[in-house]
This record gives sequence, C-alpha cells and structure tokens, in this order.
Amino acid sequence: MKKTVLILITVCILAFLSASTAGAKDYIYAVVNNAVQVIDCDTDTVIKTIEFNDFIINTACSSDGKRLYLNAIHSIYAVDTVTNTLAETYPFSTELSKVSIFGMNISNDGKQLFLCCSIVKKKQNIPRLNVLPDQLVVYDIEKKRMIKNYPIPTSYTQPVVLRNDPDHLVLVGQDIERFSLKTGKRDMLMPFLNTKKPEDMKNCLANWQPGSPGDHGIFVNPYYDAKGLGYFFIDKNSGEMDDLRGKNVWFAYSSMLSPDQKYIYAVMDELIKVDRTTGETLKMAHLETGTNYTVAITSDGKKIYAGPGGPDISVFDADSLELLTIIPLMSDGVTTQMLSKQ
Repeated sequence: MKKTVLILITVCILAFLSASTAGAKDYIYAVVNNAVQVIDCDTDTVIKTIEFNDFIINTACSSDGKRLYLNAIHSIYAVDTVTNTLAETYPFSTELSKVSIFGMNISNDGKQLFLCCSIVKKKQNIPRLNVLPDQLVVYDIEKKRMIKNYPIPTSYTQPVVLRNDPDHLVLVGQDIERFSLKTGKRDMLMPFLNTKKPEDMKNCLANWQPGSPGDHGIFVNPYYDAKGLGYFFIDKNSGEMDDLRGKNVWFAYSSMLSPDQKYIYAVMDELIKVDRTTGETLKMAHLETGTNYTVAITSDGKKIYAGPGGPDISVFDADSLELLTIIPLMSDGVTTQMLSKQ
C-alpha cells in the first residue's frame, strides 16, 4: 500500500513539473526609444508597451527573470516583468557630477548592480572639470547607494557575471580580464589591446550580452583582427574562455549561441548562421530592414529575432533562415531580452 501511494505521489509530482514546463511561454522585451515593448513569441505581436522618457543602450536581467534593468547612461530603470510595469528609477548623475554608465550587470542574488562608469565632477562657478579614472561600481539596489568602487582602465563595457563564483567578474573591453570583487585584482584572460605583438591586437564591440535566465550560460561575441573574424566564448558557469576562428568574414555587432550549442547566430546587415565547431558559415540572410544590433532565440531554438536597429524586429526560422515576419515597433531601438514565463 505504501509503495502504491509513493508511486502515485511521484507520478503527480512529475505531471506537475511537466505541466509547469509545458506552460512556459517565450516573450521578447524590445527596448526602444522611450519604451519597452513586450512581444508574444507565439503570435509575434506586441502585447504591452511600458513607456518612459529615455534612450537605453543595454540591459541586464535578474537570474529569476523578474526584473529587467535598463541602462540609460545617466540613470537605470527597473521593469517588473511579472506585471510588465516600470518598477523603479535609479538616477546616478547630478548637475555637478556626471556619471556615464557603459556596462551593466546584476549579481546572481539580485541584490547588487555592477556598473562600468566614467565620472566627471565640477564645482559651482569654477570652469574646470575633474575627470576621474573609470570605475567599476558595486551598487546596492535595496539601499540605493554605492557600496564599493574600484578604478579600472577605460573602455571596459561589459561586466560578465559568473553563476558559480560570486567573488569574481569577467570584464570585457580593451582586454578580457578576470576581476576580483574582494581585492580589485585583474588577471588577463584574453588580450585585445595589450598584446605582445601589434599584429595580434583585436577589436570588438561588446555592448550587449544576448542571453536569458536559465539558458546554457555561454556568452559569445564577435571580434576582428589581422586574420579576419573570430568569436570569443565566456562560460558563465565555469568562468572558462575559448575562441573560434570564422571561416568567412562578416560584419557583426553581436552574436548568440543556440540552445543546443551547435550554432552561432550573428547580426549586422545580414543574419548569419555559423557552425560552433568549425566556424563555417552555414547560411546567410540579408536583412530587409537594414542594420540591426542584437539577436534573440526562442527557448526551443526554432525562431530567431534580429533587431531592433530601426523601429522593427525581423523574425526568422532558425533552421532555414527564412524570413517569417517583421514586427513593427513604436520607435528605434538597439537591444532585446528574451524571457520564458509561466
């Protein structure tokens, strides 16, 4: 009798978990001028517009998917993704202190923001500016104040949060370095500017981190050097890095690894599909809407969302790169965030 009851309980639990997983839906949060527009990935239509008055350059999402943080350079906005409302605004600049935030991320516990900042101060009635060294700022979200800051080299635009190492970040910019949040010490992982030979120097635009809470946790970004196009990978689970040479040279602003980790999708004026193992270009599609900046992938890996760049997002079949539809938006934008929600 006890065995039968145990089996019934197990079956009920598995059925509940299966139903919960099956009930999850994908949404694209398209960040445009003065708003975030929420797109239902089943219908590829805008179902909600969250308005404010600012321009957003990049975003970061909490690990539980309940908060989406929007970087407006001098301020940060928090969107409640459960109610799809603007929850909070965090201003960082004043008349006498201009704080420009270029890179932003959020700690795994959702309590702190990591900000790559440039700070300029002045005194009233004195025509002179005091330009401080760039700073990595650790900001307490609940207390709304800076709790730590470290001087860092200029041009670091992406703090990558490691899922299993709360004491370190990976900073991406003029080089890629492991950064200690305890000591401020930086260790080189991959040189871009500070190479031993000039011909080994690399360049990349690391302004976005396409990805979603609960995904494989691998951040991939294109870079260029004297040899052509490559892709670097940061595994946010282990903190390890590797890179891959592309067999063909394309212009790409950003890229993303498919859920099964077999393909890289990269975007600029074309959407390209690249073999993760060989670097070979498998397919290419011209973008009818012109230049686009970021890509998003549904959780099942079946649809690609390219854009925005202008006031639209193009939706492609991930296998064939056939254009499925173009979703009109209310204004221009540069980034998206994909979320799976019940």
